[in-house]
Amino acid sequence: MSLVIKSRSKSLKDTEIDLTKTSKVQSILEIISLRNKNINTNRLRLSVLKESKYVPISTDEALKEEAKKDGVTEIYVKDIGPQISWRLVFLIEYCGPILIHTFFYHLSTLENVRDKVHSSRTSYDPFYNKIVYSMVVAHYAKREFESIFVHKFSQPTMPFFNLFKNSFHYWVLNGMIAFSYFGYGFLLSDSTIQSLYAKLGLSNLSLLIALFTVSELWNMYIHIKLRLFGDAQKKLGNATKRVALNEGFFKIFVAPNYTFEVWSWIWFTFAAKLNFFALLFLFVSAGQMYLWAEKKNRKYGTKRAFLIPFIF
Repeated sequence: MSLVIKSRSKSLKDTEIDLTKTSKVQSILEIISLRNKNINTNRLRLSVLKESKYVPISTDEALKEEAKKDGVTEIYVKDIGPQISWRLVFLIEYCGPILIHTFFYHLSTLENVRDKVHSSRTSYDPFYNKIVYSMVVAHYAKREFESIFVHKFSQPTMPFFNLFKNSFHYWVLNGMIAFSYFGYGFLLSDSTIQSLYAKLGLSNLSLLIALFTVSELWNMYIHIKLRLFGDAQKKLGNATKRVALNEGFFKIFVAPNYTFEVWSWIWFTFAAKLNFFALLFLFVSAGQMYLWAEKKNRKYGTKRAFLIPFIF
């Protein structure tokens, strides 16, 4: 049986393939690549036209299913543009805050620089700077470690230009917290902060750092748990359509990795004296993760909590 692959991009030629010789998506993509100046196969997307919509074909099973249907003798291919590895994107995203905070933290230790740019409303606090800097670097060093050794990605690449959109959150929003090294973004005086924290039972900085550390460790544990669960599902032949874990924290939270990530930034924000830039990063991050968590609830048909067990 011959399958005609029509191009949806001007840069690609139509291709005809004998399905009796190959019926695997990757093999078909390689043939298309050879006939189109060896274009990177990650740039190619196969699809079938259904009810005036192009539906992607990404698995061998989906391709075989379409090939069995009466009258289906053609599918489509599109050049989706330059791609970049998901793993590399994560590594670039997370190195941003490390580089930016390291630069501004060390800059803040220079007296001649502080004299020119430090806020006149607050005094220089090297201890505060060291705590905030250490917590940020520890968090993103953990994320870099997980990106290399723990995370496994369902897709090898993403569009290259998404890198800039994704990096904005980390390089810019988190990077702005570094302004606090120069005394900017403090909405409340130290006396007001101390009074508020005393009422909340959070006056002990060591307690905040400990809670931050525990949240980080639980977040890493959940990531490892998800990796192991994903590997187990793949061995069972369930590599594409995942099911929800139903044990431990997963019985309570729809995405406990998001839960502990948010709690980490909550404790960090308290340690950062409720600095405006820390609050901004916390609310944007928590808001995005809440939307992702609700999407998972809809996907799995569950009503599990996001941040507070059985409440929210």
